[in-house]
Amino acid sequence: MKNNLKAVFLVPRLDKASTRFRVLQYLPFLEQAGWDCSVKPLSRSARNWPALLGQLRNADVVVIQKKLFAAPELWLVRRAARRLIYDFDDAVMVKEGDRHQGIHPRQLRRFMRTLRRVDQVVAGNRFLAEQACRYHDHVAVVPTPVDIEHYLPAVDPPVRDEVVIGWIGSRGTLKYLKVIAPAFERLARICPQVRLKIVADDFFALEQMPVIRKSWSQADEVADLQSFDIGVMPLVDDLWTRGKCGFKLLQCMATGLPVVCSPVGGNTEIVTDGKEGFWAENEEDWVERLRTLVKDASLRRQMGDQARLTVAQNYSLQVCAPRIEMLLRQVAGNMELR
Repeated sequence: MKNNLKAVFLVPRLDKASTRFRVLQYLPFLEQAGWDCSVKPLSRSARNWPALLGQLRNADVVVIQKKLFAAPELWLVRRAARRLIYDFDDAVMVKEGDRHQGIHPRQLRRFMRTLRRVDQVVAGNRFLAEQACRYHDHVAVVPTPVDIEHYLPAVDPPVRDEVVIGWIGSRGTLKYLKVIAPAFERLARICPQVRLKIVADDFFALEQMPVIRKSWSQADEVADLQSFDIGVMPLVDDLWTRGKCGFKLLQCMATGLPVVCSPVGGNTEIVTDGKEGFWAENEEDWVERLRTLVKDASLRRQMGDQARLTVAQNYSLQVCAPRIEMLLRQVAGNMELR
């Protein structure tokens, strides 16, 4: 088996979460395993097609991360790449502005065209894999992993009377948290010791429940998660959210938190109802499941311990990185495709 295999990762932007967690955090492991890796952002200002195509020709394998090229660009990439992988962790066949309208024709055409030109597809959850299997025979499911050596439980959790329900996200997903605002208001009347902590770039207020507002930063991310007692990930159920890979849950669970989530998309793969936390399908469920955890500190510890174990066994960087490395070797021709 030859060493110093070359991989080029084509990413939309370097600052996107999917680039950070599905590409950049793999690089130290891949390089240690004998890969020479380079990451190329595809923003219009960053693209230099002649230079880029030359690098693709010299690579053993090229990975397109989420980007759906126009037909002429895809033709150029396919012609230059010896072996080509498409990796995605969102419902890219649904146009963002039409999330509730169903599959978007132009996005679907690009998705179909891309999958029919690549050698291997890597999907972030089972729903995405089912979509991909319509157009390709080689589809692997690899979740978006968390590094359990970085996302650690708090060493000395603070002793306090209040219980903090935490959510981490962005302005674009804050609307899902707002959907369960009535449940928070009802819970506050039952359990006045509860606080909601929002770690994001935008916030909202509640009338009954105090809200702790914390601007997200990469440097504070783990400490913010460690300040939660319970993690939540509400979603509506549509084609876009079914493509979600539950990364907010994984971050919370890796830090030893019990979680409550909507049973949508990757959430149902990650959380077994009653094991690492609870599913909540409606307002009544949200109030009852959260109340149960707020009232029972020992249950929170038990579910939080199980949550971290589940991540370590199935969703950690330490488990997923070897799988990705093996896939790259298979596609590069160093191992037989299975």
